[in-house]
Amino acid sequence: MNRHRHPVPSAPLRHDDPGLQPERTLLAWRRTLLTLIGVCILFLRWIPPFGLMALLPVILSLIAGILIQIGLNARYRKSARGMTQERVAPPLREVVMLGCTVMLLSVVGVIAVVSG
Repeated sequence: MNRHRHPVPSAPLRHDDPGLQPERTLLAWRRTLLTLIGVCILFLRWIPPFGLMALLPVILSLIAGILIQIGLNARYRKSARGMTQERVAPPLREVVMLGCTVMLLSVVGVIAVVSG
């Protein structure tokens, strides 16, 4: 008797959006994640001239990227469910967090350029 249970793949969420809005939103957030990874790599180049202070934006970019990745699947399910119910709440918390991250990275970049 096999006691191991294999997870049953969940059925894809169905919605009636011919433009596939939830899929477009998911792809947009994935592009944002890739951009944050690119920013993180660019900030790694700052380590030789600026020392360990350059790790602050790297860590900030990584944390923001990890949080985006963690929320992607839940965000997609929420959006697809909202499409079937004809009511989709905007991702206000995620947008505010991303805006604050970009602002903080910009401030760190300006401080590094001015002090360097």
